[in-house]
Amino acid sequence: MFGVKRQGIKVGLFDFLGKSAKQRERERAEELAWSEDLEVYSGMQVEVNSDDGRMFLAAGLTDLRGDRAQLKPRMDGSLLTKGDGPIPVTIRGFSSRENRAVVMKGRVRLSPGGSWQVERLALVKKRDNRASVRIDVDLDGFLSFEGLQEPCHVVNMSTGGVCVSTPVRHNVGEKLILWLTLPVESGTLTLPFQILRINERRHGYFEYGCKFLEMDGEQEDRLIRSIFELHGYR
Repeated sequence: MFGVKRQGIKVGLFDFLGKSAKQRERERAEELAWSEDLEVYSGMQVEVNSDDGRMFLAAGLTDLRGDRAQLKPRMDGSLLTKGDGPIPVTIRGFSSRENRAVVMKGRVRLSPGGSWQVERLALVKKRDNRASVRIDVDLDGFLSFEGLQEPCHVVNMSTGGVCVSTPVRHNVGEKLILWLTLPVESGTLTLPFQILRINERRHGYFEYGCKFLEMDGEQEDRLIRSIFELHGYR
């Protein structure tokens, strides 16, 4: 009986160790696959948003290893100061490799050396729609096309696109230029865009969902700065 008991203990012990090894192997395989999935996004341009939906950093996601990465800011200004503890954030970007938007969660801190660190980075979802958070605004501007100008109203905007309404009927795919004066330091912006869809028509106005077209570096930096300032102005 003693021998059986010892045998039972021995079998149970080997069974336990065997399961642990298999579990460790499976977890390691999942970790490697997960890390490889994330590492394809190293170098992606991203927006970093706090829990209340405010964008406080536009940056390049670099040195992505496992669930850690660094952020290389594209502009000055943030909600954090050196020594602040990690805060939960949502990180959004567009993967040109996969041709879709990517949303990740993580925790960001500003190190004593002044570099931005991301920890506990995890992929939330991939999607085909916009990669930027749009902020509601109530601004008047002008649209320029074919040498003509027409007044318009800007409903919301982001670093990736804008929603405008106007009494003039336009077509999906049409390219126009938005002239907009903002109530922040950035002042006047000139933004080329393309109509992606007609959202709705009401009170004699058409509402268009649009994406910004390629801009030069100065235009893009001013747009990012404007969105950043609008988040603080709101």
